[in-house]
Amino acid sequence: MAMKIAKGIMWFCAIGAFAAFFTGFESAFSSENDHRIVELWRLLGFIVFTALFILLALRPSQYPGIWEVVIFHKLAMSVISFNLLRDQVPDAGSVAIVDGILAVLLITAYFLSKSYTLWRLFGQSK
Repeated sequence: MAMKIAKGIMWFCAIGAFAAFFTGFESAFSSENDHRIVELWRLLGFIVFTALFILLALRPSQYPGIWEVVIFHKLAMSVISFNLLRDQVPDAGSVAIVDGILAVLLITAYFLSKSYTLWRLFGQSK
């Protein structure tokens, strides 16, 4: 049951990342020239995270390292964005909240799927 919940969480994250990609087209292509490359990079990042979340949803016990990388990214973005609030950086609040929620969901799925045990299998032949 825990594995099904972990997979469900990851599918939820994948759908959310894909929705962010789909809804990000307007801001990416209507942004000013000096921001367009950053917006396009962000847009493509949503697809990368969609793919990573799908991989983890399909086979959560097959990817040592991927879990930790995505958790690190979401935790780091949340902490950095939270710290940028004092400088009144646009979108820092929403990024801090969304990535913070994602970090909690990812950590929950990580422990439910027992993916922290994958490292002992890393490098072993089948």
